Amino acid sequence: MIQHAPIIVFAYNRPEHLSQTLNHLARAQGAMESDLVIFCDGPKPNADRAKIDAVHAVAIDTVWTDRFRSVRIELSEANKGLARSIIGGVSAVIEGAGRAIIVEDDVVVSPDFLAFMNDCLDFYASDAFVGSVTGFSPLGAAPVDYPHDVMAIPRNCSQCWATWADRWRDVDWDARDAARIWHDPALRRRFNAAGNDRADRLRRQLAGKIDSWSIRFGLWQTLTGRHTIYPIRNRVRNIGYDGSGVHTRGGQDVNARALNAPRPYRLEPVTEDPALIRAVARAYGGPWHKRILRDVRGWLRSRGQA
Repeated sequence: MIQHAPIIVFAYNRPEHLSQTLNHLARAQGAMESDLVIFCDGPKPNADRAKIDAVHAVAIDTVWTDRFRSVRIELSEANKGLARSIIGGVSAVIEGAGRAIIVEDDVVVSPDFLAFMNDCLDFYASDAFVGSVTGFSPLGAAPVDYPHDVMAIPRNCSQCWATWADRWRDVDWDARDAARIWHDPALRRRFNAAGNDRADRLRRQLAGKIDSWSIRFGLWQTLTGRHTIYPIRNRVRNIGYDGSGVHTRGGQDVNARALNAPRPYRLEPVTEDPALIRAVARAYGGPWHKRILRDVRGWLRSRGQA
């Protein structure tokens, strides 16, 4: 029997996106066996209350109670921000269930997304090298010579992912050991292996320029020798690249293929494949001049010059 993990959705001020996200989740295999928890963040100063109220209206719509096993809504009066919302929200849910699937309010999922995620949570629960799993693949096409349906990548995914309570409670959200990235070249290469934006993002996190739960979770995975299980065939599409989001504003979806039908998959233990890691690094790395600039900045920081 598959253990259906609770689904946690985080929302703020995009009612149309949230509606699409919940509708796709509700159509996924296993939705009726899954508990849904929706965390709605409170308004920022001078926020458009109409949009936030519209999000609340979508979340509390009774239609969802007929499409999931149970529905729980958490409405915050104060604005916590995405990082604090996710860290607190996941912590509040995952201990009771032992595992959780987390989805942001700007993604739509395939019909077999929940089945894939729950199967992964069952299969890789005892694999000490797996820190999290995701239904997203940044690859435009599956490599013709790769024999597996999943890949192990030393980079976590932030838009749709899942993990276990024992991993989650082990994360150091204060990032006290972050300096190891700058002092150990091998560790820094590992951290940047699937995209050299990682160390640059960590630098901005430590400088207080961003507030990212994801880069801290990714740091923990690197420092503890873990990776993320990704599918070869994508099961998630981001619909937030329309100027409506903070982290996706002005960006471009890495993989925007349609998600119309389930795709067969076989789970098995996999090791990291250098060619796949390089392909993921290219997908996330951006233009060559940005990659070089990040490398230079990382080198200068390692020498105490930046």
